Amino acid sequence: MDITFSVGIPCYNESRTLAKVISAVASQKPLVRQIIVVNNGSTDETVDILEGIQKTWGNPLVELRVIRFQENRGKGAAIQAAVEVSSQPYFLIQDADLELTPLDYPRLVEPIEKRRATVVYGNRFPVGGPSSYFWLSRCANRSLTWLANLLFGLHVKDQACGYKLLPTEMARELQLTASGFEICSEITAKLGRRHVVIESVPVHYQPRSVKDGKKRRWVDGAVAVYTLLKYGLRP
Repeated sequence: MDITFSVGIPCYNESRTLAKVISAVASQKPLVRQIIVVNNGSTDETVDILEGIQKTWGNPLVELRVIRFQENRGKGAAIQAAVEVSSQPYFLIQDADLELTPLDYPRLVEPIEKRRATVVYGNRFPVGGPSSYFWLSRCANRSLTWLANLLFGLHVKDQACGYKLLPTEMARELQLTASGFEICSEITAKLGRRHVVIESVPVHYQPRSVKDGKKRRWVDGAVAVYTLLKYGLRP
């Protein structure tokens, strides 16, 4: 079973890592056939970097497409925009900060190739997780995962992980509406309500701090909980 996918990269002020992540994603051929970068109203050098990459792009096997928002609409809005223009059978979310490495793409594909699952999530904490990961954030993620599994009868290991690989048509059928980081909870909830088989696979993870550019806040966790409950308790 040959798997090819589009990679959606939401991007907001990631000038330090953007070129590296695009290069790393493009190197994962023949899995990756399309890269969709959504510039979410960046105010740093991201715009110039993207223009430079577009002008010199010479990879005939991987299409590079750039979507530009004039203002920051949120990660969820960026993912929705990328899903709509995806040209491949599968769609994968890739954050632009390189906390997750594209070298793990073959791991994500394996459960689908072997027909064990329809959707694959990354798992950042297979054996305790990195020691540098802030304990409060880790507890919040574990709590979200526990709640998602309880509400929808799932067995995911890390529902907030950015790596989510799913069929493009299914992603469109979910009719996503979340504009912020709660997009992960909405995807999980809607897949759970459809009884979709999700498999979690271990992935490498290098967390960064708020000082280094981490953009999540405590309120994002609260909205994520609300999102799970909204879909989980709805008749």
